Amino acid sequence: METKRVDKINYYLSIAEAVASRGTCLRKNYGCIIVKNDEIIATGYTGAPRGRKNCIDLGYCTKKKILPDIRHGGYDACRSVHAEQNAIISASRKDMIDRKSIFSRNKKRYW
Repeated sequence: METKRVDKINYYLSIAEAVASRGTCLRKNYGCIIVKNDEIIATGYTGAPRGRKNCIDLGYCTKKKILPDIRHGGYDACRSVHAEQNAIISASRKDMIDRKSIFSRNKKRYW
């Protein structure tokens, strides 16, 4: 029986989607992995910076609480940091110098 092996891009995207499930935003969650020389060097997901409470822990979206009538925009009131930013912050500096690939996927939550 022949089994089909998933290609590398879809393999990495599925890992990024799994990372998104760790996201702490109540509205949208993304997961990101940084790959260098076929090795995952960092991951990141949507959420508040380290040391700050996440909206999921607070039980409400701070952006929606501060700006309830603004659907698009007002992101300066949002506690979350992008998944890509968190992955870059988590990666070691030496790993980020040369060529690498970033794979990102979203995991939507509807409230």
